[in-house]
Parts: sequence; C-alpha cells; structure tokens
Amino acid sequence: MMILKLKQSKLFKNTFLYTLIQLINKGVPFLLLPILTRYLSTDDYGIIATYNTFIALLVIFIGLSMEGAVSVNFFQLEEEKFRKYVSNIFNLMIASTFLVTLVVIFFQELIISKFTIPVIWIYIAIAVALVQTITGINLTLWRSQQCAKPYAVYALSQTFFNIMISLLLIIGLNYQWEGRTAAIASVSIFFGLLSIIFIYKKGYAKFNYSVEYIKDALKFGIPLLPHQMALWMRSGVDILLIATIVGTSQSGIYSVGYTFGAVVGIFATAFNNAYSPYLFEKLKSLSEQSKIKIVKFTYLYFIGIILFAILLNGVFVLILPYYLGEKFQEASQYIIWIALAYSFQGMYLMVVNYIFYAKKTHFLSMITIFTSIFHVVLSYILIQNYGALGAAYASVISFLLTFVLVFRISYKVYAMPWILWRKNDNS
Repeated sequence: MMILKLKQSKLFKNTFLYTLIQLINKGVPFLLLPILTRYLSTDDYGIIATYNTFIALLVIFIGLSMEGAVSVNFFQLEEEKFRKYVSNIFNLMIASTFLVTLVVIFFQELIISKFTIPVIWIYIAIAVALVQTITGINLTLWRSQQCAKPYAVYALSQTFFNIMISLLLIIGLNYQWEGRTAAIASVSIFFGLLSIIFIYKKGYAKFNYSVEYIKDALKFGIPLLPHQMALWMRSGVDILLIATIVGTSQSGIYSVGYTFGAVVGIFATAFNNAYSPYLFEKLKSLSEQSKIKIVKFTYLYFIGIILFAILLNGVFVLILPYYLGEKFQEASQYIIWIALAYSFQGMYLMVVNYIFYAKKTHFLSMITIFTSIFHVVLSYILIQNYGALGAAYASVISFLLTFVLVFRISYKVYAMPWILWRKNDNS
C-alpha cells in the first residue's frame, strides 16, 4: 500500500524526472566515453580529470554550500525575506570569488605544477566555478518550488550543448584535452549567465545588504567546508595521488572506471534532489506513525541501492569491451569498488538531511575532518601497495565510515525511530 501511494505521489513523479535528468546531465562524461577513449590518449584524459578536479575544488570555496542554504531556507522563511536571503548569498559569492582569485594568484606556480595545466586555464576555471555555482542555485530554486519541467528543459539543454561542442572541438577541429575543457568552460559560462537572468526575473537578486542573512548563510556554509573538502578529497586527491605516484596515464584510466561506478551516485543524488524538499516539508510536523513509515522506506532504500550497485557493475563489465577504446579496457577493475562506495554515499544522503534541517552542520565538520584525513592517508598507503586500485579500496572504506558516523549524529540531532523493534524509542 505504501509503495502504491508513493508511485502516485508527486515525489515519485519528480524523482523519476530528476533521475532521468541527472543520468543525462551529470552523465555527460559517461556519454562521451566512446569518443573520448578513442580520440584522446590516456594522458589527455588524465589532464581532463585533473582539470575537472581543480574546478570542483574552486566550487567548494566560491559556492560555500549556498545551494543547501537556499534549499533549507526556502521552507523556513517568508517569501519576501527569502528573496533578500538569496540576494545576500550573491553578495557572499562575489566576495568569495575575489578572495579565491587572490589565493590562486599567490599560489599560481604551485597550482600549475600540480595540475599540469597552462596558466590561462587556471583563471578560466575560476570563472567556470562561479557560474556553475550560480546555475546550481537557479536549479535549487526550481527544485524547491517543485518546478520539474523548467528544471528539465534547462538541464537537458546544457547537456546537449556540452556534448555537441565537445564533439565539434575534438572530432571536427582535432583538439586534444583542450577541446573537452573548452566545451565545459563555454557551456558553463553561457548557462551561468542565463541563470543570472532567470534569478533576477524571479526577484531573487535585488542586491540589498543584510548582516543578519550573511551571518546565517555563513553559519550554514562555513562548517560545511571540511565536509565538502572531504567529498572532494575522496576523488580529487586520489586523481592527484595516482598521477603523482603511478602516472598521468593511470589517472586517466582510473577516472574512466570511476565514471562508470559513479553512475550509482548520479541515481542517489537525483533521488535526494526530489526527496530532500519533500522530507524538509514533512519534518515540520510528523506523527510517530509517519516517522516509522519514513524509517521503513529508508531501510528499503539502503538495501535497494547496494543491490543496484552490484547489478550495475555486472552490466557495465559486459558492455565495456564495446563501449571503450582498447587502451582504456583496464578501467573495468575499478567499477565495482566505486559503485559500492557510491551506494554508501547514497545511504549517507538519506540521513544527512536531518542534520541539515536541524542546522547542526558543525557536527559534520568533526566527522569530515577525521574521515578526510583518514582517506588521504589510507589512499596514499594503498596506492603505494596496490597502484590505482588502492584508491578504489580507500573509497569504499572511507564512504562506509562516513555513512556510519553521520547516521549516528543524525539520530542525535533529530530523533527518528531507527530501531523499529523498540517501541517509542526517541532517545
């Protein structure tokens, strides 16, 4: 009965649409693999992977987790106050972009040596990180308003142009790694500018100044910096360690295998995009019976996502010889480990929402500082002993550890009857 009601709900319909969009939009690297692995060398792919890693790092410090602040406050503030809140988030992003640029200028030579990219691409990356953050806020507003159709049109259009420009530059104009990075940059900037227009027309960019809202946004976002860094370190640092210890070519092959395994994460994120607004709304007033239903559904999700990871690995291993270029076939050994890691990441997303809702994000800092350091040390040791495969092993262990610790904290900050066999256990 619960499953039947779920199928008929707006949650299910939006989840299906968001899942489809995430598969296409976030799966652009996956969709391009048959071409990239035949037209680019493993070294080229390694450079692309490190460049994307650099952009992801910049997004953390420019964006300051403001998408999460927008999502939570959409349901907690009156409309006019929320408009002012979003406007002040833009004030913060302007300031953070300026500070990040100063830091990049100061460490320019070190960055060039570690990421093996020309200096011009470093500053293009800053612009890309900023506009990607703005686009993320625009999509968060649509998602919070449950406007799935404009969200879909926008996201799918971005994906289409990303693919087309990549094909034009790599196949038509015979560019190497520069073709892919130029496509990412140009499409991100164009759609970022579109997002500014949409946000302005919605009345969310009035450029007012409020110390109260800026403090609230910083109180939400700053404690999440270690948390976001931990997520980056579990893939970004691995790419850099593999490139340094094993070689750029191996980092390229590993990133291809990672792309396959991370498909589980695309599904998990897509579901959470639809589920988190639904959950935040429900948490305003929950009966004990409703809490039990949510817990049961969450446990079913845990089992389902692990089984999904195992099944997906089997499918990918079968199609890999036909999907990838010959020099990238070695990537198959990484898929199952990354898929399992992202199944634990999906489980983590289901429980971290309670911490976000309670605005107790400082607890995440303690967990992520520990797990990020743990992951880097473990990954370094395992890469030394098992090559690039060691990074995959480290991902499984650290993602599982993070889920377990966050699950425990979420239980403390927002009581749910997770122990179903104990009646009325809210301790």
